[in-house]
Amino acid sequence: MNTPEELGKQQAKSLRARAAIENATIDCLYENGYGETTLARVAAMAEFSKGALQHHFPTKEDLMTATADALLSRPFARSSKPDTRSKTVEQALKRSWDKMTNTPAYRALLEILIAARTDKKLQDRISGNLHSWNKAMDEQAVENYQSIDGDDDDVVALLTMTRSLMRGLVIQDSYSEDPSENDRHVQRWVKLIAPQLRLR
Repeated sequence: MNTPEELGKQQAKSLRARAAIENATIDCLYENGYGETTLARVAAMAEFSKGALQHHFPTKEDLMTATADALLSRPFARSSKPDTRSKTVEQALKRSWDKMTNTPAYRALLEILIAARTDKKLQDRISGNLHSWNKAMDEQAVENYQSIDGDDDDVVALLTMTRSLMRGLVIQDSYSEDPSENDRHVQRWVKLIAPQLRLR
């Protein structure tokens, strides 16, 4: 029978393994897309055997669900770095593009979300967390911003439109001939809506 200390070490080892596999999945999704992200390929990237990977994630659906859950929790992780808070609305909105949306991790999440549109089983497994994520994003928007007229619904609407625009730009990126085009669109959007908001 294992002691509590041994059980604690085993649990910590399991958590580290799961995190390594999820990170390899993110890299694989970003580099290869959803269709080419197989258990065997992820296992190789994570330097695990396929059997060891399947000990933690028996199916691709299990792996994608866990990876989506991990990615959806990232925007709410608190930074330990001092003075990371934006000083202006413009900085805050641009930061959400640079640090959250225009990233390999977000592109990996989009691969899963797009696949879930037609994969009903995957959709069912991630939809609850996705709805919770959207609700938390709305709450975070109201915590961080206030509208000029004081209406929190305006804050939610403006930040929802911002997320939707940025998500669309990420998808459109592969069809653009100009790598700087998306940054210009984001800067223009920020310039248009920043006057409607203040930081709290």
